[in-house]
Amino acid sequence: MKPSSLIILFFLTLCLSLPAQKQMTVSQFEQEILRLTNHERSQYGLPALQNEPGLVTLARRHTVNMVQKNFFAHRDPWGDEVSGRKSKYYPELLVSNIGENLGKFTNSRLAFKPEEVVTGWMNSPTHRAQILDRDYTHIGIAIMIKGTDMFATQNFASPIVKLSNSIPENLSHKKSYVLRFDYLANQDPKHLGATLIYPDRKFAYKLSEEQEMVGAQPIPIKWVNQRSFEVVVPFLAGKGNYQLCFGYDGGYFPEGILLKVK
Repeated sequence: MKPSSLIILFFLTLCLSLPAQKQMTVSQFEQEILRLTNHERSQYGLPALQNEPGLVTLARRHTVNMVQKNFFAHRDPWGDEVSGRKSKYYPELLVSNIGENLGKFTNSRLAFKPEEVVTGWMNSPTHRAQILDRDYTHIGIAIMIKGTDMFATQNFASPIVKLSNSIPENLSHKKSYVLRFDYLANQDPKHLGATLIYPDRKFAYKLSEEQEMVGAQPIPIKWVNQRSFEVVVPFLAGKGNYQLCFGYDGGYFPEGILLKVK
């Protein structure tokens, strides 16, 4: 059975199984977990987390896999934890920080409550720390039922940028390409910088008559508006795997957009 079919069946089961006086759809249940999570953060003067559709999909993938593969753990059967899953299934989102909360709740009447889910996490020091982490700005939440158990996943992240256009399948080292991004971080965008890491770390980029940058080059950012920008990426070092990375004030985070150039 495809995961999408399984999710539809779960939607019907949950909707019919909750107490009649307070029926919820899956989406409403997840949104209530988000509201309660943000309420807990507000008690400590922390800003609300924003729902991020790609993180929701990432959380749902892991939740579905736990149900289908009969396991309950951050590490999946393929050896990936949340950071690995994000890199594998959601590479267009670049983050400075990412984390995950999991929950497994049992109720013989299938009368689950969002309040019990969030309270359970808040009563656990490690899960509470994730919810109250000041660095996180975005979240994705997914739930699913198997028998009398409900599985819940929260994926937290501190996104920097998200690639908003597709990358051509065959990149040529003889051409330059325009890539577009949405800026998702809270930091002042004036401090954002882009760096292209070369496949040949010995290849030097000439910054001026006196200076050169070895193994990488800075890439100018052209802002379209306050929350989106473009970069033009050349491949001066020839063929190979490049990484387009982002950071602040001259530095960059190691995770980047992979560009395979032939």
